[in-house]
Amino acid sequence: MALRTMATVTEHNNHNKMPFLQWKHFPDFQHLLTLTEPKVAVPMFQKLITSAREQFLEMEKKLEPTWDGSIGQLSQLEDEISRAFGILSHLNGVRNSPEIRSTLEQIQPEFIKLGLLMNQSAPKYKVLEQLKNSDEWQRLDKVQQRIVDQALREMKHAGIGLAEGSAEKQRFNELSERLSQLSLTFGNNVLDATKAFKYVVTDKSELEGCSDAFLELLQKNAQQQGLESGYCITLDFPIYGPLMMNCKNRALREKIYRANITKASESNVNNEPIINEILRLRQEKAKLLGYETHADLSLAVKMAQTVPAAESLLDSLFKASRDHAQQEVATLTEFAKTKLNHPTPLAPWDTGFVSEQYRKELFKYDEETISEYFAFPKVLQGLFDVANEVLGIQVREMSGKELVENKITTWHDDVKVFEVSEKGQVKAYFYGDFYSRPAEKRSGAWMDIVSSRTKHANGDLTLPVAYLICNQPAPRSADTPSLMKFRDVETLFHEFGHCLQHMMTRVDYSPASGVNGIEWDFVEVASQFMENFCSEPHWLKRLSGHYKTGKEMPSDMVNALVKNRQFLSGLATLRQLHFAKVDLALHSRFQAPASESDPSIFDVDAKIAKDTVLIPRIPEDRFLCSFSHIFAGAYSAGYYSYKWSETYSADAYAAFEEAAKEGPEAVKQIGQRYRDTVLALGGGTAPHEVWRDFRGRNEVDIEALLRHCGLKQ
Repeated sequence: MALRTMATVTEHNNHNKMPFLQWKHFPDFQHLLTLTEPKVAVPMFQKLITSAREQFLEMEKKLEPTWDGSIGQLSQLEDEISRAFGILSHLNGVRNSPEIRSTLEQIQPEFIKLGLLMNQSAPKYKVLEQLKNSDEWQRLDKVQQRIVDQALREMKHAGIGLAEGSAEKQRFNELSERLSQLSLTFGNNVLDATKAFKYVVTDKSELEGCSDAFLELLQKNAQQQGLESGYCITLDFPIYGPLMMNCKNRALREKIYRANITKASESNVNNEPIINEILRLRQEKAKLLGYETHADLSLAVKMAQTVPAAESLLDSLFKASRDHAQQEVATLTEFAKTKLNHPTPLAPWDTGFVSEQYRKELFKYDEETISEYFAFPKVLQGLFDVANEVLGIQVREMSGKELVENKITTWHDDVKVFEVSEKGQVKAYFYGDFYSRPAEKRSGAWMDIVSSRTKHANGDLTLPVAYLICNQPAPRSADTPSLMKFRDVETLFHEFGHCLQHMMTRVDYSPASGVNGIEWDFVEVASQFMENFCSEPHWLKRLSGHYKTGKEMPSDMVNALVKNRQFLSGLATLRQLHFAKVDLALHSRFQAPASESDPSIFDVDAKIAKDTVLIPRIPEDRFLCSFSHIFAGAYSAGYYSYKWSETYSADAYAAFEEAAKEGPEAVKQIGQRYRDTVLALGGGTAPHEVWRDFRGRNEVDIEALLRHCGLKQ
């Protein structure tokens, strides 16, 4: 069927012929990939930036203290800029190449300058202040008022308060551009270091404990590296994770562990000096804005508001999990000694292996056997069934014929396109890129924005479109589907939760529709909420089945997976708390070393690890050099957000547990309320109001999280 699409670029714009903007809902990725070489793309983006700058300066002269005279018209220009740049940034993550990197490195500083120009505009700030203090303010709806308030705050954090032409303002702009470059370099270094490591095993006996399927994957990996034979080990997680959990060869595990924990910390991809510079410049930038630390600046725009509030939650979870974690280490150590005849005390390269063997002992199933019941097509359908039956949201994959009819192309043959509906009405679309491609695609999983829901002045509506990116193993052959590890299943549900919040918004203003404008420590609620369904026996049976026979997952395997989130949950909680505590410490109390005798980032990490890491790490540990979340992503002084959000997501799911006691109809009713609040309100409503509307109370109950994790009965 043909799609009804609405234009999102204004016809009078000088830059509207730019290919990266010449799309409505669906960019022509096949065409755009041919335009990413610097000699083609850089002049094109420079023209876009120049045109956008000229248009903004013209608009700036005519701004008025009304919605349509200010934010209304400015947001459309800002949206166009972010849409074009977003495609290039997306391709850098999923089709990384020297050409795309070079293009991004050259044009990103120009986008930063354009953003600073727009957010340091005195006329814009003056008009928004006038709007806020005028009678017109009361005629705006609450979403519009929140957008204006956030715009004013964003402008303050962009340096609007620094005197024009002053040394402080010049320095602030230099810091912004440099920090952008450093984050890009950090991420590229991690990708390069991951791709560079290859260890080939020729003797199969050295890989004892690994499944035939995994050995086949290693052989395939070797072939992809241009080797005629052998088993090639790399550091991308679909290889690294299963190896560390199943390989009996302790010496080999140690070698691979050391390579992973020190990646991006040596030679020309050493991220340590980059981290020090990032921390130093973030601190300087925060000071220029009147904040004591970067952490104070970061928390000022989050739900927690202050560093003490964030640390208070982390400390509460630490107290609840520490004793459990210590007992878990004792149990693992005793199990290793008596059941595995394994050397003790355990080393860091032992924990994954011993934990997996202990899991098998308790639950009778290993990860590989479990994965045979999680064929990707079955899991995906189960996920869509949850969306439909619990939340009233329908998802279907678009056929090849539809893609051709609507001229929809993708950046890789494996990418699928989906349509999302509610009560027969199309609400959104998303791209699904599910398989690992370590040579060109960065690791991890994420959701990102293609376009946001926007109602235009002429009444046209742009529907939201999202990217859903995962890194699960690719199908081993044309006859064998991708077999997902249970953590891959949880990851898929998690990222789909982000997609749902972006796609099912009812906000018509792009700055606050979907995930836009949501406080960073509340944005993970919708994603973590979806993970809970992976621990429900009913849904586990629905989304599983043996990939060869179609047989239902055995009940004891289902029970094992239900118990899985409580398995070693103390250690798992401490691990996340460690990351969050290190992040806050580096951004609030650490000073980048001025000499070799000063404490280093690794000293801070090691000091916190004395409390949070119960199996001592090696002195050479350089994990921070690949901690992309806080140095190449958006989680600086915000990694605590995962645990902050998790308390809310657990309490949200508790509402469904309570409804389930009353029956299916009650579950549907609470699902509709969740749909009408958490998913619908997006960034247009303050999170504490969203929470009150959904849960009927202001406070969050931390007990639900502790109960789900087995940290409290």
